[in-house]
Amino acid sequence: MFTKRLRPFLFMAGILFLLTACNFPGASVQPTIAPDLIYTAAAQTLIAQQTQAAEGTPILLPSATTVGATATPSAPVIILPTNTPLPPTNTPLPTNTPIPPTATPIPIPCDRGQFVKDITVPDNTEIAAGSTFIKTWQLKNNGTCTWTSGYALVFYNGDAMSGLASAPLTNGTVPPGSTIDISVTLIAPTTPGTYKGNWRLRNSGGALFGIGENADQSFWVQIKSVTPTPTASPTPAYALSYDFIAKGPDAAWRNATTNLPWGDPDNDTPGVVVNVANVKMEDGTTYPSLLATYPQKITDGMILGLYPAYTIQTNDHLRTRIGLRSDCGSGNVKFQLRYIEGATEVPVGEWLERCDNALTSLDINLSALVGRTVQFELVVLANGAWDNDLALWVAPRIER
Repeated sequence: MFTKRLRPFLFMAGILFLLTACNFPGASVQPTIAPDLIYTAAAQTLIAQQTQAAEGTPILLPSATTVGATATPSAPVIILPTNTPLPPTNTPLPTNTPIPPTATPIPIPCDRGQFVKDITVPDNTEIAAGSTFIKTWQLKNNGTCTWTSGYALVFYNGDAMSGLASAPLTNGTVPPGSTIDISVTLIAPTTPGTYKGNWRLRNSGGALFGIGENADQSFWVQIKSVTPTPTASPTPAYALSYDFIAKGPDAAWRNATTNLPWGDPDNDTPGVVVNVANVKMEDGTTYPSLLATYPQKITDGMILGLYPAYTIQTNDHLRTRIGLRSDCGSGNVKFQLRYIEGATEVPVGEWLERCDNALTSLDINLSALVGRTVQFELVVLANGAWDNDLALWVAPRIER
């Protein structure tokens, strides 16, 4: 019984004896390395290997030795580093963002015009065949150069309608940004139909230019030449004593400062005096013979004609009808009749005419002047700013 209880103790004692036998004299003594030093050495080795791998240097490792044998140096094992690919990143590669082009400013031409409006004779106006009319455009200088007296209005192509090949554009200057009214006297073709003439400008150097962005477009006049409406000529109930149209070339015409020619002027801006035929007036009637007296194109501009002397006879009457052309727009003028006797100027009457589709008839009894020699003055004044002030006298005359 006692022996059975000791067996386990004896067995454990034997195991302890065997374990401690390694410390007996004569046994090989292996140095004991602290665990912390083992971990530190391993970490340093790993860092060295990573550095060598990054630099491409072969890694030397000691060869394996038998556990418990005496440490003997042996040839190192060479481990060549491998190229470890870097993990891809999600950083996108930069892209070339195009820079929007900068708009290049288009240079403004030196000479360029801009059509503003038709002052007279809008497109497809009906003009009696064979009659004279004046076409006026309003243009703006939208170039960079000033228009001078060396510039001209020039017929370009199409139907010339008896117009001049060229005429001076202005007798002053038209700086950039300013407007000018440009006129030309034309005659409606005798064959009925639609006619169109294209016109441009010419600078002092002889170069043509026009309107539009590139100054290469024409401005034009387009009319319909029609058979004149038959109108009964006034049956003379009286004998004609003095015809102001026939005497017109002998009269002295002027504006406030300048003498004016009779007929077709080179430049109608200072004023116009001319005999026109078969022109439709604002009352809708076409008259066979009229005296056109368009005042100077300035505010309160004027035109005046001083006629040759005439001795008044018994029963003399001065008769006419006064008003504006059918395309008169906002025309507003004053007609005046005066006479000069010796050194005295005497007013006879003044009549205000607006574009109201009606004419004013004049029948002035001159019996108070019988036997006296006088010079009549026909006067037209722009009533304020000039605006289509196309004033005409219908067959002005003295009858008895």
